[in-house]
Amino acid sequence: MTNGLPSAVFSPQRAETVGALLLAGGQSRRMGRDKRALLFAGSRFVDLVARELDRYPERLFSVADPQELPPPGFTVVPDQRPGCGPLGGIVAGLEACRCDALLAVACDMPLFRAGLARYLEAFLCDSYDAFLIADRTGRIHPLCGIYRKTALPVLKEQLRAGQYRLMSALERLRVKYVPLEHSAYSDRLLTNVNTWEEYQNLLRSERRPPILAVCGVKNSGKTTFLCRLIPELNHLGLKVAAIKHDGHDFEPDRPGTDSYRLLQAGARGAAVYSHSRYQLVRFQEDVQAGQLARVFDDVDLILLEGGKHSPYPKLELVRAPISSRPVLPPEELLAVCTNLEDADWGVPRLPLEDGATAARWIADWLTSQSP
Repeated sequence: MTNGLPSAVFSPQRAETVGALLLAGGQSRRMGRDKRALLFAGSRFVDLVARELDRYPERLFSVADPQELPPPGFTVVPDQRPGCGPLGGIVAGLEACRCDALLAVACDMPLFRAGLARYLEAFLCDSYDAFLIADRTGRIHPLCGIYRKTALPVLKEQLRAGQYRLMSALERLRVKYVPLEHSAYSDRLLTNVNTWEEYQNLLRSERRPPILAVCGVKNSGKTTFLCRLIPELNHLGLKVAAIKHDGHDFEPDRPGTDSYRLLQAGARGAAVYSHSRYQLVRFQEDVQAGQLARVFDDVDLILLEGGKHSPYPKLELVRAPISSRPVLPPEELLAVCTNLEDADWGVPRLPLEDGATAARWIADWLTSQSP
């Protein structure tokens, strides 16, 4: 907390607060479908970017529809003039925020990383209205930049005049262009995906299987369900990997093995391998299931046991008498697998004991997500 304001990240150069604005109000005309829902590395575009902004206590979600459901921790800020592009979203965000400035990032930048924002914040000062990144080709990225409230008069005037091109507005602002040339950050982090061809190129460049979280209360039978489901998915021709989340940490190796001794000696990781398999133990802070997807890049689907708070698509198990209804709200669920008859929770209901039916439903869902 600084100056009594806990609501934002503070600039290292001055006592100026910075919030986050996730721009998601576009109509995706060139894509032909909602870009926010496209999957990459097992998550939707919008969730990937939202996760990178989670250090900002004030997080705004710019959309055209005020009834839109925001990512967790975000507050909806509807565009005041739908159809006027990101300029309208930035104006609405700056007018609504409590901060002095907003980091604006478009939802179609799935490779964006939080470190890039920290790099940009290091240049924040009173002398400029906006701080934008210039990549190594010299291209300016107005939808990955910091806009101070001092920019509002010019931006609002552009809106009133019906001049919606953000680049035109920038010509009238004091803009600091921050080059990536001398930084450790790749231009690739600024990739924005506007067309189906660009999306396919992105998938080809870094293909990772989707992650489906299977969650439920304790003793709901998650492992038993997965052991029933996996062979049925294999029978349908799908290659599957499984990841189990342990909320209490665990002992990664058995005392007495050589790998255990190496870890006890202080190694940050240890691996054991043969001609057909390997086992890897690595110590790391803040491990995420998505990071493990790189290990399983040759499968069609990763099943995550647990992960009810994860950003991945979810199935929830509701097993009577252990539980009587889902813990998660319907908007966070793909389906519910249950042994309760005639239950209606606003999402598809799958039979808990019938792995074949659940496998066919998941296979159809995977097909619907394929490019």
